[in-house]
Amino acid sequence: MIGITSYGAYIPRLRLNRSAIYQSMGWFAPATIAIAQGERSMCNWDEDSITMAVAAARDCIQGRDKNTIEGVYMASTTMPFADRQNSGIVSTALNLREDILTADFTASQKIGSTALISALESVKSKERNNILVTAADKRETRSADFYEMWFGDGAASLMAGDTDVIAEYKGSYSVSCDFVDHYRGSGQKFDYVWEERWQRDEGYGKIIPKTIKGLMEKLDITMDDVDKLVYPCFFKRDHKAIAKQLGAAPEKLVDNMHEKCGETGAAHCILMLVAALEQAKPGDGIIMAGFGQGCNALYFKVTENIKNLAPRQGFQGSIENKLTTDNYLKFLKFRDLIKTEMGIRAEASTQTAMTTLWRKRKMILGLVGGRCDSCGTAQFPKTKVCVNPDCGAVNSQKDYEFADINAKIKTFTSDFLAVSIDPPHKYGMVQFEHGGRMMADFTDCEADDLKVGLPMQMVFRLRGKDKQRGFVNYFWKAMPVPGAAKEMERISYMNRVAIVTGAGGGLGRVYALDLAKSGVSVVVNDFGSAADGSVPNNSERGSSTPAQTVVDEITNAGGSAIANYDNVASVKGGENIVKMAVERFGRLDILVNNAGILRDKSFLKQDAQTWNPVLDVHLNGSFNVTRPAFKIMKDQKFGRIVMTTSAAGLYGNFGQTNYSAAKLGIVGMMNTLKLEGAKYDIMVNTIAPIAASRLTRDIMPPELFEKSKPEFVSPMVLYLCSDDCKETGQIFNAGLGFFNRAAILTGNGLQIGDPQNPPTPEMIHANFDKINNMDNAQEITDATSAVLSLLEPPSEKKEADTKNSSASALNPAAIFNNMLAAFNKEAAKDVDVIFQFNVKGPKGGNWIVEVKKRECDIKEGDSSKPDCTLTISDDNFVKLFTGAMTSMQAFTSGKLSLDGDIMKSQLIEKLFNLNS
Repeated sequence: MIGITSYGAYIPRLRLNRSAIYQSMGWFAPATIAIAQGERSMCNWDEDSITMAVAAARDCIQGRDKNTIEGVYMASTTMPFADRQNSGIVSTALNLREDILTADFTASQKIGSTALISALESVKSKERNNILVTAADKRETRSADFYEMWFGDGAASLMAGDTDVIAEYKGSYSVSCDFVDHYRGSGQKFDYVWEERWQRDEGYGKIIPKTIKGLMEKLDITMDDVDKLVYPCFFKRDHKAIAKQLGAAPEKLVDNMHEKCGETGAAHCILMLVAALEQAKPGDGIIMAGFGQGCNALYFKVTENIKNLAPRQGFQGSIENKLTTDNYLKFLKFRDLIKTEMGIRAEASTQTAMTTLWRKRKMILGLVGGRCDSCGTAQFPKTKVCVNPDCGAVNSQKDYEFADINAKIKTFTSDFLAVSIDPPHKYGMVQFEHGGRMMADFTDCEADDLKVGLPMQMVFRLRGKDKQRGFVNYFWKAMPVPGAAKEMERISYMNRVAIVTGAGGGLGRVYALDLAKSGVSVVVNDFGSAADGSVPNNSERGSSTPAQTVVDEITNAGGSAIANYDNVASVKGGENIVKMAVERFGRLDILVNNAGILRDKSFLKQDAQTWNPVLDVHLNGSFNVTRPAFKIMKDQKFGRIVMTTSAAGLYGNFGQTNYSAAKLGIVGMMNTLKLEGAKYDIMVNTIAPIAASRLTRDIMPPELFEKSKPEFVSPMVLYLCSDDCKETGQIFNAGLGFFNRAAILTGNGLQIGDPQNPPTPEMIHANFDKINNMDNAQEITDATSAVLSLLEPPSEKKEADTKNSSASALNPAAIFNNMLAAFNKEAAKDVDVIFQFNVKGPKGGNWIVEVKKRECDIKEGDSSKPDCTLTISDDNFVKLFTGAMTSMQAFTSGKLSLDGDIMKSQLIEKLFNLNS
């Protein structure tokens, strides 16, 4: 059996919204509005037919032994070289064997199908067993042309072989005729096009049906034997009319892809075939036709092997990985259709030394480095001596391919001064898995996407062009793995275990569901009582239904959860909940104290039956579960605890003295736990939710109740449960998608009297406005600080003494303590950066400085995701932050070491008045 054994596709990430063309040029060519729907694919400035062909071919050979490939056929009408074999460049970039056949197919839009037939017939003759066919086109048009909208850039690749065939080749039929609907003369950049009606009526409308009918007659098949019909045609209506003429039902016709990417020239029939194969099932019959100065038609029968094909990007993956732009001028510049000033920096010689290119072809075109046989160290480029200082072996390195090795950003920068068609020029150091690193240009990314640790993949791209000599230089660049930037931003909860109390409904249910979706194993606790805490017939146990229903929701969705029915109001109940988490999941990382009941009455109507149960569930219940949980978290040196307060507890609410007292008591519990848990990485915070639940149904206005959803509160709770959360002892209001922080503030006040003259009520009355003044009020973090603030209230003299003392105590700790005073808010208008300072020496330490939205936060410790890490000695740090030395001077002299986005370090002088 011979046929297709693999497939691959590549559509450039960039897409141009066709409406942008019309908006810019519609005044000149108003008729283009008729086809200004959807988007067309567009090459980045460093892409052409060869780079796209390489990308599609790499996708095609996923999961295959490329040493079995015996030929490479490249089909394109936009080959970069007229007299240098383009398929040979593709073969070298793929690092294939040199004893293979390479051939270029060109000069017709049907050439992709011609190359495929040639490959299949070669395999059929047993001359070769595996031939890679790759087709790509990047066709140019004049601006404001219909074809500018019809065309798109792209590539597709197929493997023809006789082993593991996924689509058996049954035969082909060809019609060759010099039908000229367009042409491009030698040396011309743009096609000359005849009228569209001629193309539609005499070209597509007659030649394609004639060829497909000829194929069916030759193979003695009918349209009943065809499940998918593939052929290109610009015109949507005519595309459908051809299928109707052939007797094919509309559902058999594969879309012409106008709205998705446009027509990709010589690659298009193969690209459409790849799209068809992605949706095909064993037994499907597929006819593919390629059109251009005649037509080729091929018939395939899909086999069971298609189920075993290794995962790949394919057409669907390429289409989904996109960045759509309305920047029509960028499109024109990328295609060199407008001339811009590139500056004298662009005047450097671009001539390529052919001798060097030949001798280092594997390194330059194939990204082949070395791997030491003695110690296993990988390195790029390959050298005679191993770079491992503990090895140093000579001539020990074997070829090692880096093109398919995963990499991560080690350092990066965005350079606005370097020559770039798409400024800023982005580049940096990438570290490969299993060893090896290199300085690389970054492509297909925005400056804001770049982060230390961002997963990257290597792609074959243009390095530059020698326009004077017509030579194109290629090399490998680093590109973010699709979706990796968002994945890095995603908070990870993997392998964490959580308890959520009161999780049988309302907020608790949503917390449990969302935690489980994030990979957390959840103990869903709910006593199963009524909203007031009562249970039927005064039994000791409530209903198991609420908790079990939530657990079923989680497990049915593929999550991990177990139900618990203990009552948090008892010490034993709290211990049992924690014990279940540890016994079932082996650990406990997260606790959300959410359980609650309501027994509302005005104060004079409160009694023990309304007061005690509410405090038992809310306040005592939080204590009963938190105490055993806190012990486990302390031992493992990690924990996240979320308490639940309410607006009633923070601000009061008529008829809820019991509930308010309990809820503010929880805040007091948090304030002390934050201190006791700090050095064990136990973060304790409190949420004040506003959401629709059975507890709030009777007290919230009906219209507000309908607008309130627990889903708008849950994100804050999930963040407070995460490893990324470094806040502790904070209170957050959350509801209706609105979030803010609540805090207890202490005014500066006034000191009255002295030990010999105690203050009197009259003195209090006379100074009450100053005592009551909350201007410049501050948060106080603990009781000791509160007492000290009373013993030593601020005064002008003491503030001056403090400033003078800080200025004279020139050490890193003192500078960080006073750094906020030197912070320039206006300079931080659009700044979002985290600096990690690692200060070495006897007076050193580690500090985090975070600047965001004109606010600055400074604290000791290590950031998990710093943008820029600065390592410096304690004495040089003092010089840097007193203005005696600039960050650039420190860096260039070797006194300052930078990691991450090194350009961000230059913000320091702007953000802080260093000599203040």
